[in-house]
Amino acid sequence: MEETILKKQIALIAITLGLFSVGAPVASHYAAPTAIAATQTTKETVVPGSQIKLEGAVNVRDLGGYKTESGKVIKPNMLVRSAKLNTLTANDEAILTKQHRVAVDVDLRTPAEMKEAPDKKMAGVKYVKDPVVSDAEDKQNYKIADGQTGMIDYYKYFVDTAQGRQAYKTLFHELLTVPSNEAVLWHCSAGKDRAGFGTALIMTALGVNKSTIYKDYLLSNKYRKATNDQALAELKKKGASKATIKKDYYGLIVEKAYLDEAYKEAETHYGSMKGFLEKGLGLSQADLTKLQNKYLEK
Repeated sequence: MEETILKKQIALIAITLGLFSVGAPVASHYAAPTAIAATQTTKETVVPGSQIKLEGAVNVRDLGGYKTESGKVIKPNMLVRSAKLNTLTANDEAILTKQHRVAVDVDLRTPAEMKEAPDKKMAGVKYVKDPVVSDAEDKQNYKIADGQTGMIDYYKYFVDTAQGRQAYKTLFHELLTVPSNEAVLWHCSAGKDRAGFGTALIMTALGVNKSTIYKDYLLSNKYRKATNDQALAELKKKGASKATIKKDYYGLIVEKAYLDEAYKEAETHYGSMKGFLEKGLGLSQADLTKLQNKYLEK
């Protein structure tokens, strides 16, 4: 029964996210957390949570500089999260591949989303199709009364379905096998839900505390505010009802309650989020140690 409800809810969410995913970063409607103070690395000063400013994509961030519970920090130019990349400029590509060393692009969108807005091909970058949600779920026709509830339920899918687990397992495979001097980028349409949960998993694997994970997750509201405001203004201009606007609003933002649901599912079925990494995605302790040795520095 729950699986059926989830399938029905995924389509509307995917449609909402696919419509509006590029815009200029401005201050958040929500009190999105301020980026953690700059951390000095051996090569450069990195401000954790800051946006990589591109012309053709928004909500693009390097995880470098975030501290772990062990006192180490994530290396810069190794781990990049993003929204869709179909409108990248030549300069954007240079920033990602030259400055941030992106060598692998893991696309978490549905096959239909990939076809409708294909990623710009970047020279020397391996492209990996890795849908968290299938077209079958995406094409379900349904109505949902409460957009907030729909988004909360959407996050159950990431943990509870075989396709969701396989998608994140593939993401970790790329993280484990990419050369140590090259970066992995992962993205969905808006860069906030499928990519946001993937980021939470990666930060968990590296030993970042839960509070910091949530701070990074909620920054999507800051970097997507202009895009979201534009989307809602267009709906209002077209005469959408207040109920429709409210429902779509919850599909455009992130809330703590969304990620809470994924944690709850992981804890219920696997004991913890780390248990989900190990039992749900099949990561061994050796894999986790390899990830930490590869992506962390003192």
